[in-house]
Amino acid sequence: MRLPLGTIAFIAFLGPASQVIAISPADIPSDTPVSKLLESAKASFAAGEVQDSLIYYDVAIQRDPKDYVALFSRATTYLSLGRHSQALNDFDKILAIKPDFESVLVQRAKIRAREGHWESARKDYETLGSKATQELAELNEAERAAKEAGIAAKKQDWETCVNSAGIAIQVAGGVSELRRIRAQCRFERGETMEAIGDLQHMLQGGSESIEPHLQISATLFYGLGETDKGVAQVVKCLQSDPDSKPCMQMRRKEKAIVKQLKKVNDFVEKGRLSQATALLVGSQSEDGLIKQAEEEMAEYRSSGIIPAKTNQGLRTTLVEMTCEAYVNMNNMKKGAKYCDEVLAFNPTHLEALVAKAQKQMDEELWEPAIHTLNEAKQHHSQNHRVLEMLQKAQKAHKKSQQIDYYKILGVSQDANDREIKKAYRGLTKQFHPDKASAQGMSKEAAEKRMAEINGAYEILSDPELRARFDNGDDPNNPQQQQGAPFQGSPFGGPGGQQFFFRQGGGGGGFRFPGGGQFKFEGGF
Repeated sequence: MRLPLGTIAFIAFLGPASQVIAISPADIPSDTPVSKLLESAKASFAAGEVQDSLIYYDVAIQRDPKDYVALFSRATTYLSLGRHSQALNDFDKILAIKPDFESVLVQRAKIRAREGHWESARKDYETLGSKATQELAELNEAERAAKEAGIAAKKQDWETCVNSAGIAIQVAGGVSELRRIRAQCRFERGETMEAIGDLQHMLQGGSESIEPHLQISATLFYGLGETDKGVAQVVKCLQSDPDSKPCMQMRRKEKAIVKQLKKVNDFVEKGRLSQATALLVGSQSEDGLIKQAEEEMAEYRSSGIIPAKTNQGLRTTLVEMTCEAYVNMNNMKKGAKYCDEVLAFNPTHLEALVAKAQKQMDEELWEPAIHTLNEAKQHHSQNHRVLEMLQKAQKAHKKSQQIDYYKILGVSQDANDREIKKAYRGLTKQFHPDKASAQGMSKEAAEKRMAEINGAYEILSDPELRARFDNGDDPNNPQQQQGAPFQGSPFGGPGGQQFFFRQGGGGGGFRFPGGGQFKFEGGF
C-alpha cells in the first residue's frame, strides 16, 4: 500500500491543535467496535481535538495491535504535535508488520534525516530504490553540507558556514547542533535577528539547554535594546528551569534596568530633565544607566553569551535619551559628547543635529552651521526650532560678510546707548590724528580708522539704523540702499555733521578732507 506523498506531508505537518483532554480510556465502553473507535479518532482530529483522537487510536490499537492503518493514522497525529520519536516508533511497528509499506518508509526516512541520522535514513531510501532517487541525493548533499559547515565555522569562514548549514537544515531541521553553528556564524556576520531565529528553533525543537534562552534574552535586551522582549525570554528560561541561577541573575539585572528606565521616562514626561539626566549619566558616587549597561554587556560578551560583534542597542538608546534631555534643557555643553556620539550612528537625529549646529553657531562657523541646519530641515522639516536657528544662522552669516560695527567699537551686540557712546569717545581719543602719529600711525591710517569709528557710531547710535543692521541690512552698503550716509567725508555724517570734543587751552579745530570738521573743546 502506498499513500500519496503530498497527503502524508500535509497530515504530518499540520499545526499543533488543541491539547485539552476531554476523555480518558475509561470513558470508552469496552464493547465499542474498533471501526467505531477509528471513526471517532478521525472525527476528533478533524474537530481539532487531537488528544482525544490519540486516545481513541490508543484504545483501538490495544485491541488490534496489527492494524497498521490505525498505527499509521496515530503516527501522523503524533507528527502533527511534533512528537517525532513516538511517530517513529509507530512507523517501526508498521514496517515490522508490512515491510513493503513504501509511504511509511518515506516518512521514516524523513524523520531520521530530520534528526541527522544519516545512515539509517539512507538505508530506508536505498530500500525504496529508484522511487527515492531525489530524496537520497538530497540526503547525501545535506550530510556533506553539515560537515562543511562545522569545518567552515572552525576556520571562521562565516559565509560558507551559513550557506552550508542552510543546505543541511533543509533536510535535517531537527539537528540542534546545525542551528547552533549557523547561529554562531550569523552572529559573526552581524545577522543578529537571523541568528536569534536559529536559537529559537533550537528551543522549539526541544533543546533542554538554557544557553539559547540566555543568548536570546541578553542579545535582545542589551544588544538590540528591546528590553521587554529580553525580559520575556529570560522568564521563559526560568519556566524551563526554575532553579537556574544564570537565568535568575539575568532576570534580576534586566529588571533593575527596566525599573530605572521607567523612572527616566517618568521624569522626561514631567519635564524634570535634570533628574532624568542624573539617572542616565550618574554621579561621582553612583554609576548611571549608561555605565551600568556598558558593564553588564561587557560581562556577557566576555562570557560568550552576547557575541562580540553584536551592537550595543541599549546603550545607544540611553545615549540618545541623554542627548535629547540636555538639548531640551539648552545645556549644549554637557550634551555635546553624547550628541556627537549619536550622530556617529544616527546622522539624522534631530537633537544631535541641533546640538552640533548650536556649537558651530557659538563658534561663529556660520556656513557649517547652515549646512547642519539644512540637513536637519531636510529630515525634520516641520520643526520650529530648526527653522528659527536656520534663519538666525543665515542672518548672522550675511552679517559676518558685512562690516561689524559692534566689533569696530569693541562693544557687545546687547550694549546700551551709554556703553556705545563711552566706547566711541574712547576710540576717538585713541585714534585722533595727533595721538595716532605719536603712536607711529600714519595720518592716512588714522583717518581711515576714524572713518570706521564714526561710521560705526552713526549706525549704532541711531535706533532705526541699528535695528536694520541687526537684521542683516547694512545701511552703509550701497548694494542694499542707494547712497551711503557717509559719502564725501570719512568723519562727517549726512549733511556734514560736526562732532565736538572739549579741549583745554583754547579752542581749536582740525578740518579733514570732505568738509567734515572736528572741534576740540577741552583736553584729552
